[in-house]
Amino acid sequence: MKQPHQATESDAVDIVELLQKIWQDRILVFIMIGIFATIGIIFALSSTNVYSATTTFIPKGQSSGAVGSSLSGLASLAGINLGSVSGSNSEIPSSMYPMILNSIPFQKKILAVSVAPKGQKILFKEHLKSQMNFEYSNSLSLLSLLKKYTLGLPAWVKGKLFKKMNALPSYVEMPTIKRLSYEDEELSNYLKEMINIDVNEEEGFINITYKDQDPQSAAIIALKTQTLLQEEVINFKIKNAQELLTFTESLKDEKKMFFEALQDELATFRDQHQNISSGIFKNKLSRLESELAIARSVYEELAKQVEQARIQVRKDTPIFTIIDPVVIPNQRTSPKRTMIVVIYSFVGLIIGIAYVLIKEPIKYLANSITKTNANKGTNP
Repeated sequence: MKQPHQATESDAVDIVELLQKIWQDRILVFIMIGIFATIGIIFALSSTNVYSATTTFIPKGQSSGAVGSSLSGLASLAGINLGSVSGSNSEIPSSMYPMILNSIPFQKKILAVSVAPKGQKILFKEHLKSQMNFEYSNSLSLLSLLKKYTLGLPAWVKGKLFKKMNALPSYVEMPTIKRLSYEDEELSNYLKEMINIDVNEEEGFINITYKDQDPQSAAIIALKTQTLLQEEVINFKIKNAQELLTFTESLKDEKKMFFEALQDELATFRDQHQNISSGIFKNKLSRLESELAIARSVYEELAKQVEQARIQVRKDTPIFTIIDPVVIPNQRTSPKRTMIVVIYSFVGLIIGIAYVLIKEPIKYLANSITKTNANKGTNP
């Protein structure tokens, strides 16, 4: 029963001894804290301000099974399946929004937007390139230098190699498959870091955030991203119904021309045989009138189907309710300068304490190695 008690006292003595060692060399610890705090202050002051523009909206889908069922027969003629569009499933997949946002065609649309940082109207692609170059060339940022020449070194080497490879002519033409240049790939990856989309599946709302060094550009890109994303979702949802509408309208126009041609043919036949009442004339007239009645019936039915298809397109078009509109931010999102200085100071505290604790064991180990080498030299 005494051993645990003795162990506890021994641990307490060890902790007291460690605290005494740290207190004796407290000046060294304070110096280390001051050095790292100074580095943190320099890094915090040299960091570029970043502003975030956000928007939140809720997508809502509408569908009608009755209209869809009435169009299913006609849709099958065009090879179009309306089951997934006009059926019971009217919700937009939540996983669809990030996929569209990270797709290359969508990013190209965003890069083609015009922005006006500092009053100069330029393409967003050029603004993003200048922003990337500024981050990499900021020599005052210690973290940027460390990231560039440590973690970013493989990417830098890869960039130098692939730029030469991309400059080589391509001997195989593939018009349906495009190849990204290394610069476009870098822009795409950087844009993915700047744009963030958060899909709340439980509540049903979607939040888009864009970070930029210029507050006005941040607001413009956030708003444009929201608009383009909603357009892509609408086009995706109404694609089948729109194809059906286009097919039905073309078929209606074709049958309309045929119906009008029959009308003209019947009128001409009557004008040419006004004074004739033979059996052949009556048979011919009856056939023309029957064909005209069938053509009129088909044309009128197609006209109804066109209106139903237009209604279906409107019902399948998602409705977006904007909860939080985009505004130009006034307050920066980062850097959090106070937190940076506190973190650097804490790192300095840990390093200073660690150095104080391992200083004597290292000296003892170095002296032991020196004595051992000296003894080996004196003893042949």
